[in-house]
Amino acid sequence: MYFSIREKKILSLLLEYPNGITSEELQDILQVSKRTVYRELSSIEKTIKSLDVQIIKPRGEGYRIVGESVNLDRLKQLIKEKQEELFTDNVQRQSAIVCSLLLKEEEETIEGLAIDFKVSQATITSDLATIEKSLVDYRLRLKRLKGRGIRIDGQEKQRRQLLGNLIYNGVSEYDFFKYIDLLEAKKATKDNFFLKLLNPKNLVLAHTIVEQVSRQSFEQVTDNQLQRVLVLLTLSIDRMEQKQFILDEKDSKAKPESMQIASQIMIKVAMAIKQSIPPQEVRLFAFQLEGVNYKRPQNIFIDSFDVELSYKIKELIRLVSEATAVDFRKDEQLFNDLSAHMSAALKRNLTVIQNANNPLLQKIREKYQKLTTAIIKELAVVFPGHQFTADELGYVVIHFATSLERNPTGRALSALVLCSSGIGTARILESRIHKYLTEIEKVQVAKISEMNQLDYKSYDLILATVFLPGFQVPYKVISPLLLDDEIKEIKDYIQTLHPEKTPELADEPEQEPSEAFDVIYETMRIANNLLQSFDVKSFQARSTIEQTLKEIIDPLQGTFVSDATLVTEKVIQRYLVAPIGVPNTNFALFHCADVHVKEPLFTIYDLDQKFLIQGMDKKSIELTRVLLLLAPDPIPESQQHLLGKISSSVIESDLNTEIYKFGNKEIIYQLLSSLFVKEIREN
Repeated sequence: MYFSIREKKILSLLLEYPNGITSEELQDILQVSKRTVYRELSSIEKTIKSLDVQIIKPRGEGYRIVGESVNLDRLKQLIKEKQEELFTDNVQRQSAIVCSLLLKEEEETIEGLAIDFKVSQATITSDLATIEKSLVDYRLRLKRLKGRGIRIDGQEKQRRQLLGNLIYNGVSEYDFFKYIDLLEAKKATKDNFFLKLLNPKNLVLAHTIVEQVSRQSFEQVTDNQLQRVLVLLTLSIDRMEQKQFILDEKDSKAKPESMQIASQIMIKVAMAIKQSIPPQEVRLFAFQLEGVNYKRPQNIFIDSFDVELSYKIKELIRLVSEATAVDFRKDEQLFNDLSAHMSAALKRNLTVIQNANNPLLQKIREKYQKLTTAIIKELAVVFPGHQFTADELGYVVIHFATSLERNPTGRALSALVLCSSGIGTARILESRIHKYLTEIEKVQVAKISEMNQLDYKSYDLILATVFLPGFQVPYKVISPLLLDDEIKEIKDYIQTLHPEKTPELADEPEQEPSEAFDVIYETMRIANNLLQSFDVKSFQARSTIEQTLKEIIDPLQGTFVSDATLVTEKVIQRYLVAPIGVPNTNFALFHCADVHVKEPLFTIYDLDQKFLIQGMDKKSIELTRVLLLLAPDPIPESQQHLLGKISSSVIESDLNTEIYKFGNKEIIYQLLSSLFVKEIREN
């Protein structure tokens, strides 16, 4: 059971004066306002309820604490017990002071803060000087009112963003999700200062809703990102229940996919708390989701697909490949992981008071020094306007290092790995286990937030990248790098657990023959049709690119499209929404998916005049070659992979780009054939 310094002081006074102590006397002793006294007494009443002790106030008398003598003695003992220090360093204490001031509706005195945080008034004064400078970045102001105290002034949006960041940084992933598990089991006590700032009921509500709404969308969300989402959502619910709403900003727009998820979540919140939620609250939460690696479609036919970012990721991979003499471009998983990570990393807010660098990520950067050097250099080239933190750099290195380590093979034992650092760290660890621990066949990586859903008996051994206080099942702590000495220790550890186990070949999962044949046949049929209809044609351009596209698509009426006018409009619309010109070339990939497309089509048109259009790197190119890619809507799964192969191949390698730039029908036909054959073999 945890009591703050001020709560301990009040309890001591109540026990010291069994006949009662007035609110005025408490105000005078504690040097706080009447409202603060009421708030502290209310908090104490909730905490001591489990001891069968209560605070009463007879009419016209002071506050008294009553209960059985044995329970009062227990309370006295708890007050005397030495509690762990509230804060381990100045930064943590300063963060707590900021939170305390942001949540108060009235002024706070330096004396009161000194009592609360068990430091001198001089230390509080020094902390406030540091805080005052930091608040400027959030457009907040520390205001000193003579004779009344201190408060933080600013709009609700900025207050809430800062609160969310500080609460998030104040709790480890393990403690946070363990606390939620205990809350849901109705066994939780709040020992962490920052957790005490969140309403437990609303935290459980936020966790339940996020699990219901976004289980599929948040497939790639890491534990720390999920923690941030839950903190921000809980905080929003708390503040809205207190009628503290953000101001409407009509010029602010979130991305459609973020708005979709935010709307789904906020609809359920509104039903649960039985009050309407203003649109600006939904938009704010949608913006906050844009710093999260929720699953984003990697398909050029999806409206929300970020063509510019996709090109930049490909460019980063190409440059790092050249700098390290390792061809990362063949690793499709690396592209997908980096796309999700960078989309979030470029939008994340930095906290007002920065945490120290993660020592684990520092270790990773040291182990892969050559790779890190190349990544630092090429990130500056591809993303010149963005300053990456040391931790963000470490995560990017992890994604490339994972690609280096990827070498899955069949093994004999099963292992569960509990990892809180994210999908990149998890993959590098999984691949190293497969590569260096020949005894292990199956590796399942789970997040800390999933611990209460796992059947630990089904695994031969359990590994964790963090210490798990109170975890009852035997496990071994390892680093995500799985260093050489750790590999030896795990081999020895396996021998002590399962000396009879020996490596065995894993059985390949069998697919129903008829199902496998149908899938392969349909994929081959589509691939054959695409190749048969493919052509490179000379074309007389019109005065504008829009008119030219109309003349190109009109002859397809009745064969590949049922309404050429509507398909043309869709192609032009996609062209106007996002840059599609391939940098340093003469071509662009014009595309759309539409219900009026009957069969997928890919063909190329060489124009007799140039058009100036925007490239994926925001620079202009002189267009003389149109690559046209059309697909039905919805796109059948058998077509998605093949069409995706075409679109990704355009900038997959310098050779491919040159082929699309200068190649004739025969050469490009051979490229498409090889892409399709590879896709069919892999699937």
